[in-house]
Amino acid sequence: MSIPHSVFSAVLVFVALATTTLASTEACLPTNKREDGMNINFYEYTIGDKTTYLEPEYMGYKYSDTKKLGSVRGQTDLSIYYSPPCESTPTCVTYAVLKRDEDGYDPCGPLYETKKRDTEYCDPNTAYWSSDLFGFYTTPTNVTVEMTGYFLPPQTGSYIFKFATVDDSAILSVGGATAFDCCAQQQPPITSTNFTINGIKPWGGSLPPNVEGTVYMYAGFYYPMKVVYSNAVSWGTLPISVTLPDGTAISDDFEGYVYSFDDDLTQSDCTIPDPSNYTITGLITTTTEPWTGTLTSTSTEMTTVTGTNGQPTDETVIVIRTPTSEGLITTTTEPWTGTFTSTSTEMTTVTGTNGQPTDETVIVAKAPTTATSSSLSSSSSEQITSSITS
Repeated sequence: MSIPHSVFSAVLVFVALATTTLASTEACLPTNKREDGMNINFYEYTIGDKTTYLEPEYMGYKYSDTKKLGSVRGQTDLSIYYSPPCESTPTCVTYAVLKRDEDGYDPCGPLYETKKRDTEYCDPNTAYWSSDLFGFYTTPTNVTVEMTGYFLPPQTGSYIFKFATVDDSAILSVGGATAFDCCAQQQPPITSTNFTINGIKPWGGSLPPNVEGTVYMYAGFYYPMKVVYSNAVSWGTLPISVTLPDGTAISDDFEGYVYSFDDDLTQSDCTIPDPSNYTITGLITTTTEPWTGTLTSTSTEMTTVTGTNGQPTDETVIVIRTPTSEGLITTTTEPWTGTFTSTSTEMTTVTGTNGQPTDETVIVAKAPTTATSSSLSSSSSEQITSSITS
């Protein structure tokens, strides 16, 4: 049975979908300024250590007990492909072809052909320095890398995260209280080993190709995401990809999908434990304009504005044109659960500011409460009262 999902458009409209087969993953709605990409932290790892990265606790959080080497921000190309600038075999390579040099001397053995290499031999006990990992100058041959950020799903449905291969060890976690707590990206790692992908493999062992994990996510919410990678010696490899609910595959470069926010531990509404039961109310703006017609005219326009968290936000603009006549005009906007904008006009008589009976036109515009990607927790409605005289 296929899982229903909605398409992410220029205007993010989210309809809450209930699921009884999948537990909800904790999401977030940070209100701080959004930045592109993930934050990368680098930690010291002993060259040739083939046991420490086998511990789930180390890969989950204990890596932060080691020396932190530095960090970079704004990274969207998350995969790792590192090769030392040398060869892994000795300078003298032998082939069992039973061939001697002309003088009968073979430094690699009396019955073998000698071949010299033009490149340096990689000493497996030597740390090699470079800026090949996210532009940070360190030792890719022996290092632990932590990547943290928020994944923004463009569709509602199941997302399949995947490591095509792992050398030497890696994990991936998605969700609040699993990767990190909402609005606490820069805090020390939480003590969780609930990995979405467990790519820990023994030295000399292997993992099945394309080790993966699935997360059900709702469009328009931010999901904490953390990757921890360790390399013990020499080469390092970690291709990362994700497949969207509609089958679109994103490999290596996650631009437009991963973001970072500065911490705000005081934002009490940052955590959304169950996005399926959460409605984000849209922005509603009402304006009243006088015109020369004899009837009240109402039009509704949909526009896209930038929300407080940097996301495109659905704004409903209700324009009410009223006849130019003497009297009091009051306009109010109310959200409701319908699927269309409803406008009603009532005529009443009130006491004007001059103490005389005054006609009052009360225009009530009911706009549908739609969910958007905005971090607004309640509708923004504007009540305009104006006195128009001829």
